[in-house]
Amino acid sequence: MNLSGKNIILTGASSGIGKEMLYILSLYSGARVVAVARHIDTIPQIEGVIYPFAADVSNKDGVDSVFGYARKTLGDIDIFIANAGFAYLEKLDNPDWQHIENIYALNVFSPVYSLEKLVKDRGGKTVAFACTISGAGLVSLPAYSLYCSTKAALHHFIRTYRYEQSRNVCITAVYPVATRTEFFDKATGEAETPLPFPAQDAATVARKIIRGIEKGKKNVYPSVLFRLFYPLGRAFPVFLKIYSLLEKRKVRRWLRP
Repeated sequence: MNLSGKNIILTGASSGIGKEMLYILSLYSGARVVAVARHIDTIPQIEGVIYPFAADVSNKDGVDSVFGYARKTLGDIDIFIANAGFAYLEKLDNPDWQHIENIYALNVFSPVYSLEKLVKDRGGKTVAFACTISGAGLVSLPAYSLYCSTKAALHHFIRTYRYEQSRNVCITAVYPVATRTEFFDKATGEAETPLPFPAQDAATVARKIIRGIEKGKKNVYPSVLFRLFYPLGRAFPVFLKIYSLLEKRKVRRWLRP
């Protein structure tokens, strides 16, 4: 899909991968982007190009408000990029329903509901939907149990939904590895949180995501190393087990009683 002249919604646009994608999208001729985040102070407002919009997309009303604003401002939506998400790095030892619901609401319910909204409103035309899933949906990362489970849920939803989707709905699932942003520090509330291996810079990931949407790719694996390692791990599960044990050593202080 040619992104020039397209109307786009991008969530999680204020930092990390989303911020880098927003910059790339702003360079396409005629492209207009509703850039969504809870806090939009860091999002530039460029007349006719970038439209910052503050919303909490972890709930139905927030997502509905995004679509309402986008339709009013841009008209029909051509592309929705579901990039908003967060992680916890923690030891699960206290039952907390709300804690679980919070991460599933943003990481799973929001992109699924957004896809349903996009498809319902497409009016028979071709639309594109991209979502940032994560390699963590495929590989176990100790101390990230809830985060990994949300990404695994989204991974299997997309894989299954593809059997049901209309031909004029293009879906791109993205599986980045750890990115060198504030994402993991926010997972702990501390500075210099150890990153899972391997890691990439956000600009590289963003560039590959946009390229994948342009080419209509079903799956995008921004890390060549992960793309090579994961099939090997599936063929020989012992390698994935060793990987998870090595990652456990990095976060052992968060797993102590």
